Amino acid sequence: MYINELEIDSRIKEFLHNSWKIKKLFPPQSKSLPLSLVGKNILLSVPTASGKSLVAHLTLIHRISKINNRKKGIYIVPLKALAVEKFKELDELASCVGLKVGMAIGDRNESAEISDVDILVCTSEKLDSMIRLRPNIIEKIEIVVADEFHLLQDPSRGPTLEIILSKIFHRKKDVQILALSATVGNSKELANWLNAELIQSKWRPVTLYSGTLTGLKVTFHTSEDKFEIEQKKLPESTKLKGGVQNNIQAVLEYNIERDRKLMIFVSSRSSAQKEARELSKYVRKKLESGNYKENKEELVENWDKLASLVSNIEDDSVMSKMLSESIRGGIAFHHAGLTSKQREIVENGFRDGNLLCVVATPTLAQGVNLPASMVLIRDAKRWSTIASRMIPISVMEIRQMMGRAGRPKFSEFGEAVILSKNKDDERKLVERYLLGETENIISKLANINSLNVEEDGALLSHLLSLISSGGIQDRYSISRFFSKTFLSTHMDSEDLENRIDEVINWLVENGMIIREGESSEVAKKIHDSRELKDSEEKWSDEEPDWKNSDSEIIDIRDLDLNKTNLTPRKGPAIFGFSKASEFEHKKEMVPESQTMKYSSTTLGSRVSRLYLNPLTGKILHDGLKRAIDIISGKDEIGQVSPISILHLAACTPDFISIWPKKKDYDIILSELHIHERELLAQAVDMDEESRMKAVLVVESWIEEKKMVEIEKDWGVQPGTWRSS
Repeated sequence: MYINELEIDSRIKEFLHNSWKIKKLFPPQSKSLPLSLVGKNILLSVPTASGKSLVAHLTLIHRISKINNRKKGIYIVPLKALAVEKFKELDELASCVGLKVGMAIGDRNESAEISDVDILVCTSEKLDSMIRLRPNIIEKIEIVVADEFHLLQDPSRGPTLEIILSKIFHRKKDVQILALSATVGNSKELANWLNAELIQSKWRPVTLYSGTLTGLKVTFHTSEDKFEIEQKKLPESTKLKGGVQNNIQAVLEYNIERDRKLMIFVSSRSSAQKEARELSKYVRKKLESGNYKENKEELVENWDKLASLVSNIEDDSVMSKMLSESIRGGIAFHHAGLTSKQREIVENGFRDGNLLCVVATPTLAQGVNLPASMVLIRDAKRWSTIASRMIPISVMEIRQMMGRAGRPKFSEFGEAVILSKNKDDERKLVERYLLGETENIISKLANINSLNVEEDGALLSHLLSLISSGGIQDRYSISRFFSKTFLSTHMDSEDLENRIDEVINWLVENGMIIREGESSEVAKKIHDSRELKDSEEKWSDEEPDWKNSDSEIIDIRDLDLNKTNLTPRKGPAIFGFSKASEFEHKKEMVPESQTMKYSSTTLGSRVSRLYLNPLTGKILHDGLKRAIDIISGKDEIGQVSPISILHLAACTPDFISIWPKKKDYDIILSELHIHERELLAQAVDMDEESRMKAVLVVESWIEEKKMVEIEKDWGVQPGTWRSS
């Protein structure tokens, strides 16, 4: 299908032809746009680079420009960097029809308000915060795009996205939803939840060859391309030049010779820095040999400019020096420890072709348009603090990394390889990541396997929000709301109701909501709803099969047990029964009445508006209450100091833990002992050392120590510090 065939504004067509040079649509776009442009919900599940964004952009702009009642379009993204990218694209396209695009990502200097724009690009957390403060903005929303929709299963971002969409379903059923996703195992289930048309395809505009690197041998096992055929011709295996122990250098050299950009994914920040440093040294050594790259003077000049940019934006931090030094050899690293400005410099340098390679952690694979010719996945496992061991990275995440290779307008084809240790490891990697199915997406709104309600931070937070500002204030309405969540599709309804009751009980016990009593108005609402449901049921007049089934069951009343000749047995029961008195009785929680109404307390409202985990609210409330007792003299043992307040904040789940290094422990343990009487709370995860380290780092900042000193003393990277 051609752009001219779409029923959209001629100004948009002209812009696409002249500015973006787009005349013909990709097959997934041709399937999606005729449906989305007329208001259908769509789940577009296709490989990276298959044109998902254009479907969203055109649908948003076409639909909003056709509406005369000032309705809004929302583009939800998981990352700030992705928000900036999508804002630029949408703003450029929307301006040709006079629409205004804004961006809201939580930065302090941003001023975009949903009332001032036609289309708002935002993170899910920012949109949720806006809805908590002004619930009525949902009425203004006409269309919602959820980009990187598969991150619904991300424990940190997924619950918020799920709750936002559920709020919209609950309050405004006619809102159009466009969900853009990588290929996932349960796409049909997700489409059913969204009430959406599923557009699923393996089509890819640029062929991607996927394989393994074993020793120095690159072998391709699968490919994705424009042609849906089973027997695909794959490139022959390639033996790289170099030593087996330096096979990553060999991969870099292989790509430099072909003038192709390389991206390497590793599992940790330290690995990214080390690998980039080693590769940078290798490149500089090759340059010094005098027989390397025809345009080496121009390359070195560009690298020096990029390195200077990095140095100029930081206060001479260790991280800044490391990144600058690495870039001077044409190699950069990229991870969350960098500042946003540093990451932007690296991304632009790679995108513009001024860097030979970027070594990154997997976060770079989450949607940011940073195309590479070849992707090497060095680590297919990462450390799990929960399991205390290395665990395999998910198939979906590996595929996301591989999808960075081979993008339209940048490469004729892409190559993605996973590093394997030996032939046996190669076979396992191929079976799991190249031939295996991607995992199903599972809701992270509740911790299904946990028995401790305090571990359900997302459910605590969002249920409090519903009662505090969401206009859902009775048990019946709460049940109806949660029946619309993705969580309800794979959690038994009775178990879900019990979990909700537990959360409500916790919020009541901790003073964040109160039970106002049962409501006759709610009772009438339930009665009317049941009558309507009963009237819609169609019953058969025939007698059901089970009517006479009880005739075959022996009625115990027909048995004369007194006629038996058995003598009563003495001693303990022989069937393994125990006396009831021998059991420790667990206090059963009484189920909440469906007619019960709730309201939030001042504490609950403040916790919700500040976007805190209610457990954080409880810790702060209890800690400050103890501080008052100490100051008033009720508590004669404790003491209150600035350290008390810092430590109290650090003990909450909303405060980022800063893990201590071996050299830190003597100082930390000493400080814990010195300030023992000043501590108002215990760390929520019992990890006192990491919490006290966070206190000492913040204290250093309050004392106006420079970032370079804090980094040197505590090993805290600039990006980590600013995000905390």
